Amino acid sequence: MIDPYRMVVVNIIVFLFLLFGVLFYKFIYPRRNINPLFLLIMISLLPLISILIKGGYESGDLSIHSMFAMSFYDALKDGNIIPRWAGEINYGFGYPLFLFLYPLPYYLISVFHSLGLSFIASIKLVLISSFLISGIAMYLWIKEELKNNLAAFTGALFYLFAPYHLVDMHFRVAIGETVAFALLPLCFLTIKKLSVNLSFKWFTLSAISYSLFILSHQVISLFSFPFIIGYSFFLWLRKKPKKIKQISYPILSIITGLLLSSFYWLPLIFESKYTSILTKSEIWFPKLYQFFYSPWRWGLLFQGHKGELSFIVGYAQWFAIILSILLFFKYINRRGIKEKQLYLVTIASFFIIFIMMQSLSNLVWASIPLLKGSQFSYRLLILSSFFSSIIAGIVIKNINKKIFFIGLCLITVSTTILNWGNRKTILAIDDRYIRNELPYVMGTGLNFGPGSTIWLDNKKFKIDKLAKNHVEIISGQASIIELGRTSSSHKYLIRVSTNTVFRENTLYFPGWILKINNKIHLFEQNNSKYPGIIVFRLPKGVYKMELIFTNTPIRTLSIAISVLSL
Repeated sequence: MIDPYRMVVVNIIVFLFLLFGVLFYKFIYPRRNINPLFLLIMISLLPLISILIKGGYESGDLSIHSMFAMSFYDALKDGNIIPRWAGEINYGFGYPLFLFLYPLPYYLISVFHSLGLSFIASIKLVLISSFLISGIAMYLWIKEELKNNLAAFTGALFYLFAPYHLVDMHFRVAIGETVAFALLPLCFLTIKKLSVNLSFKWFTLSAISYSLFILSHQVISLFSFPFIIGYSFFLWLRKKPKKIKQISYPILSIITGLLLSSFYWLPLIFESKYTSILTKSEIWFPKLYQFFYSPWRWGLLFQGHKGELSFIVGYAQWFAIILSILLFFKYINRRGIKEKQLYLVTIASFFIIFIMMQSLSNLVWASIPLLKGSQFSYRLLILSSFFSSIIAGIVIKNINKKIFFIGLCLITVSTTILNWGNRKTILAIDDRYIRNELPYVMGTGLNFGPGSTIWLDNKKFKIDKLAKNHVEIISGQASIIELGRTSSSHKYLIRVSTNTVFRENTLYFPGWILKINNKIHLFEQNNSKYPGIIVFRLPKGVYKMELIFTNTPIRTLSIAISVLSL
């Protein structure tokens, strides 16, 4: 195991080395300016050093996401272009995990794994690339808005080193949210470009960006939707003269993005009723003080010794927000109507999100079905990090003093240095370990995720161990030979001596069909002893049996919409 304190020392040395390099360059070439985007990329590499260490993490969901990615990749190899069913998990009983779980990170992981990387390494590469892209996209967007390199640099730095961004990447290993961090500013950037240049190129890029954003994380994209739509109207209202196509193009690109991703969100909406994912979930709200202060290591560490997480917005972020309010009338109000409007919209958006993270907003979360599966209100820290970064850029542009800019950037980066690595690295976690642990993830005996369906009754039949065989005889006599098994197809040759009742140890979910000698055969999923499990009967004879997971009408429709929208 790698000592996390040793990693902190390494991070401090590398940080000082980079700082010295910048000072040395300016000493040698005092009249040359360092390219801000290049410098931003160099600084963004600092929190990524620990990720390059071989092995898994003691805390966070790196191992769990590796298991999900392995199951997703297996489904792809089975010929399922859009994986829905994870056959190996849940003690081998399976679960429609990918019907509900954001697919984009797992597609990316599968691409990297197909190139020869391990699943652990592939996830780390997704984390690294997402982090780098998030800073670049944020820089390019703020530069488009504020037309100021220092403001764009500061905003991007705030976004990269937002505490929740580091918590997501190192402590939680929230792969979907980390990818969403990269795609959120990309959505705003492409909308901005489209509003300036009404071309097919930017229309397409805008639609694809928003589609990928939806596929990266359903909760964040859902909450971002009104802000992205609002931003489109904001850009239109600033234009003179106003033309209908200047607003219709951005709105149509967003609608196209929705249609492109419908293969994911449409079944999610209509088939979540078959699980407890949206019906029994409760939203957890942090305490108010947790957004202002972290109780560990003088407030500079964002994870406790037992894995507790801090949900602080960020010291530099709060400073920029308070300063922007104090200086609004003195600086920003005198800088022109466009920037004033941008600031007012941004600061209002920040506080709307901040209120939504408090328990007093529980009624809103409970009244919208799609929000019930969000689990944690602190997910919205992605949006608060986004808006506070814009505010920081506006502050820097209006104060316009290099010493203040340098000081604020140094404080923003240095106060997060204890969080540039995971709690502890475990070298023993590799793909072999992941494969061995795969059947035990998402078991209904665990309090992790929606591991059950509405048909399953844990009191009558509890899934808490591996089944002896994939097909078991409940009553009667028969011999069973397994001919082949994939995530979406189970084939057997069955010789029945007397009328026999069988239990195919697969969790029932709409889409499973049973074929006996290539003909549809009825089965039951509400058996009194085995509720939620597929049970069927066969008379004496020899049968070729196949259990197939197929698309329901809503899944077929959603795929058709995605294809036709192209």
